[in-house]
Amino acid sequence: MLYKDGKYLNVCGFKLCGIDFYGRLNQLYCESKCKQAHNNSKSSMVRKLANGSDLKIRKATRIVMDLFKPDNEGKSIIHKVELISRAFPFDLPTTKIKDDRYDGVMFCFGSFCFYQKGEYFIFYKI
Repeated sequence: MLYKDGKYLNVCGFKLCGIDFYGRLNQLYCESKCKQAHNNSKSSMVRKLANGSDLKIRKATRIVMDLFKPDNEGKSIIHKVELISRAFPFDLPTTKIKDDRYDGVMFCFGSFCFYQKGEYFIFYKI
């Protein structure tokens, strides 16, 4: 590494920039714009690979938070029509769990779990 005036010669870590610059030994980017562009491109790749599932989880969480009114047991019963009218994403990615409160499988997303009983969805907050 070349050393000049207390700084080291580095190459910018952003692929589209790649210019030589002098800075700290551990400095990866020539300026904050390159660092931001690099991090934005990484985030973009993650969003594309997730196929919008994160957006579906956030949307479902927002909808359930608006409708969630727990009773003494901590459950909230919401009719299917109410969820459909608010465009609830029924195809969101969930995790299946077995819970003592219900004899069967519950589906979890974000901080909520639910199961379906006829036309009603029973939600619990984790």
